Amino acid sequence: MRILSLFILGITLWSSSAIAGVVNLQELKTLQLETTPKQVVTTTDGRRLYILTEDSQIMVYTLGGELQGKLNVDPAIESITPLGPQHLLLQKNSKKQAVIAMLEISQQIDTSESPFLGDESAPVSIAVFDDFECPYCARTVPLLKQIVAKYPGKVKLVFKNFPLSSHRNARNAALTALAANRQGKFWDMHDLLYENYNRLNPKKIDDLAAQAGLDLEQLKKDRTDPQLNALINRDINEGTAIGVRGTPTIFVNGRLLQERSAAGFSRLIEDELSRLEKPEINPQ
Repeated sequence: MRILSLFILGITLWSSSAIAGVVNLQELKTLQLETTPKQVVTTTDGRRLYILTEDSQIMVYTLGGELQGKLNVDPAIESITPLGPQHLLLQKNSKKQAVIAMLEISQQIDTSESPFLGDESAPVSIAVFDDFECPYCARTVPLLKQIVAKYPGKVKLVFKNFPLSSHRNARNAALTALAANRQGKFWDMHDLLYENYNRLNPKKIDDLAAQAGLDLEQLKKDRTDPQLNALINRDINEGTAIGVRGTPTIFVNGRLLQERSAAGFSRLIEDELSRLEKPEINPQ
């Protein structure tokens, strides 16, 4: 067994030139490894840690020490260099090769209690982390509905709340949409909010709720329910943990959508459907 310690250095520099600086070391997290690390590197954005081991595995951790996944690689790989959030340069000196590769992590996303559009048992889930005051989110709505309509019974759209602190009405809008969900009108409220994303304020949100045909007295009670705030916090915490930094951030069966277009969606969806429809081969 091998132990890898992650730490930060706190440096205190004294103003007097006659006294040397004092360096303090604080260990934050210890990762217990099953094999000897050959190389340890971080992504350029500082959010992910790669460990190349002597038994030819790449182990992927968050900087918080959470193991995101691991994979077996060519034993000829002698070193790895991150080229961005998802790309790696793999050096195979003995083969005189340098390989550029993309490492894709499929995230586990909790879709329980989240509003969805489409067949509940659809094999492909599109999870969208959204903010009701985000112009980019508003522009994506027609495309998302187009994709769900294109794959009836095969794709469902799951809404995850990620109201940004810079948008002062986003949280209230999220609460209102979740309260509307209790009255079976989440998507009616969703559409009205995005149609008016740049005009939201408390009165406007209430006016839109009336336009959606909501029971306003029940809405008022539900918006004060701590359970709805807890659902929003759950989505925010989960999104932050898997790397969501802005909106919209979209995952297709846990795979981050890089190209926000009909073609980009279709490529990922078709790939997932193909993978899921492959018959299992039972060894004889």
